[in-house]
Amino acid sequence: MKNVILYTRVSTDEQADRGFSLRHQKAVLEQYCTQKEFTVLKHFEDDHSAKNFERPEWKKLLTYVKANKRNIDALLFTKFDRFSRNTEEAYRVIREFKNWGIEVNAIEQPIDFSQPDSKLLLAINLVVPEVENDKIGMRTRDGLRKAMEEGCFVGIAPHGYKNFRNEKGKATLIPNPETAPIITKMFEEYATGLYGSEHIRKKYYSKLKISKNTLLNILKNPVYIGKIYIK
Repeated sequence: MKNVILYTRVSTDEQADRGFSLRHQKAVLEQYCTQKEFTVLKHFEDDHSAKNFERPEWKKLLTYVKANKRNIDALLFTKFDRFSRNTEEAYRVIREFKNWGIEVNAIEQPIDFSQPDSKLLLAINLVVPEVENDKIGMRTRDGLRKAMEEGCFVGIAPHGYKNFRNEKGKATLIPNPETAPIITKMFEEYATGLYGSEHIRKKYYSKLKISKNTLLNILKNPVYIGKIYIK
């Protein structure tokens, strides 16, 4: 009888249907273990991206595995895209677990590691999620760029502004009633040429606590003249 730990994951972007997805993954894994008569030692649940292994629950899982590796036979998840979307990192983790005598496998994409062809199948299962992730990233970047070309502001609002969606639902900015007047005064005083940026920063520091570099970035930011910089 094998002792296993279970891992389920959804990305931050999937949180809208997070509850259902995670419950489904857990139910499928538990049913599989019951059929195989595996003993489930622990279950870990993440809601972070699989771009890397810097995930809160994964770190807890790793700590648990290191402390109990002699009693663990396998780490199971539903599909390899739930495990990782980073081929290089995935190989590293799989090798690390293998050195501890722990098999890493997906119950819906099972791999028989005793067979030579398993290396090819594993490569496909690890590469496909990474390629999909790259495509999603490209589509997201293209979408953001198009939005910016149409005058939308898609980033975090700079000092003196607040993020806002207009009547058409497009992302834009509106003045922050608390900080906008301070920013305006800073620009007006700096424009006279009589005061340096550091003098102005210190003058208004009690009202707007910003660093020297932050003020310099504000003074150079094209957003304050109604323009959006597109790389």
